[in-house]
Amino acid sequence: MSSHGYDDGEYLTCPFNSAHKVISNHFKHHILRCSQHHPEMKTIKCLFNGAHKITPLHYHDHLCECPDSPSC
Repeated sequence: MSSHGYDDGEYLTCPFNSAHKVISNHFKHHILRCSQHHPEMKTIKCLFNGAHKITPLHYHDHLCECPDSPSC
């Protein structure tokens, strides 16, 4: 068990602040809240998973590599 009382799980990096490491089952909530605090950052929602917020520069690469893509 982790020191914060959460189950061990995959940690994801917030696209709005790379210092934010968030456990995967809390990621959707974090992204929604963090995006409101960073309106200047332009992101696009992934076609395959709405929790994925990608910068326009990386969007095409993400679609090709997204683990939720039906072609994977």
